[in-house]
Amino acid sequence: MRTYTLSLDLAGVPVLLAGGDLATAEALLAAGAALRVVTPEPGTGLVALAAAGRLALHRREVEAADLDGVRLCVTTLEGAAGDAVAALARRAGVLVNAVAAPAPAARGRASLVGAGPGDPELLTVKAVRALQAADVVLYDKLIDPRVLDLAPARARRIDVGKRCGRHAMSQAAINRLLVQQVRTGAHVVRLKGGDPFVFGRGGEELQALQEAGAEVEVVPGITAALATAARLRMPLTHRGTSRSLHLITAHGREEEGMPQHDWRALVAAGGTLAVYMGARTLPKVAQALLAAGMPPATPAIAVENATLPGERRIRRTLADIAGAVAEAAVEGPTLTLIGEVVAMAEVEGAPCPARHAA
Repeated sequence: MRTYTLSLDLAGVPVLLAGGDLATAEALLAAGAALRVVTPEPGTGLVALAAAGRLALHRREVEAADLDGVRLCVTTLEGAAGDAVAALARRAGVLVNAVAAPAPAARGRASLVGAGPGDPELLTVKAVRALQAADVVLYDKLIDPRVLDLAPARARRIDVGKRCGRHAMSQAAINRLLVQQVRTGAHVVRLKGGDPFVFGRGGEELQALQEAGAEVEVVPGITAALATAARLRMPLTHRGTSRSLHLITAHGREEEGMPQHDWRALVAAGGTLAVYMGARTLPKVAQALLAAGMPPATPAIAVENATLPGERRIRRTLADIAGAVAEAAVEGPTLTLIGEVVAMAEVEGAPCPARHAA
């Protein structure tokens, strides 16, 4: 059988999934498909998605009527059952994608690749080589299209990031999808913004792949704190001013809110604080630092879309940085640097004024 690989925009498109593979279902939902699943024995994951209204579930064998109005039929069924569904789809004029069932052992390999802060020129040579050798690329929403273009045209690109109006794929589903793709014998590149091991859940993905017996390499990327400081021509550590650097996240699980840090210890350390994913929770971060004894006049700067054409820099003090970020209505990824060394940062080509200035 002759085949040709192509990509489809599935946003709002009716898609039939024949078979109960949860990872495939979640991948289709992440792509925005209007999904109906037909399988006699759905697992608990599919049942939960149906109960949440994310897909239509039919507990039976596939019938010809299931293809009415469908643009794409994806089948994970093997042998004669899969052939029968594919034949029904072709008679109905529906595109067919047969997804291979997971093999008993991992045969391919995976690369967990850090894409850096955004600027493609900040990719490492090893990251470029991994992309150029990829068969499949699983990428996050913030990856610059110019970075994706480094992968071969034949490589399958799978968006596992959240988009406006679409549901995010769960981390567990991403882990399963990684393993599933590796088991097809492919070289799978998991492309993550920044560095895979700095607030990127790369450790969870590494563990899932290792448990599946997959060959895995980790390619580090330039994390946002380093790239942002370089853009500002600002040292993160400086003799006599800052002897330590602390990377913290201000974004926790939805049910937890802002993560709990030892704020007093951070203030006592007296170094530079890099706050990741903190645009929305920055008021709480600033309040916690002030309550722990950090001076209100401590220099602070927030940078949105660092290294990209739409980069914005917002310079204030700890006392008023949160309000300024809220007023600016930032939408892109924003990193906030706090500490005495921030007074050395350049804004609009000139060093920041002394810390007492607003």
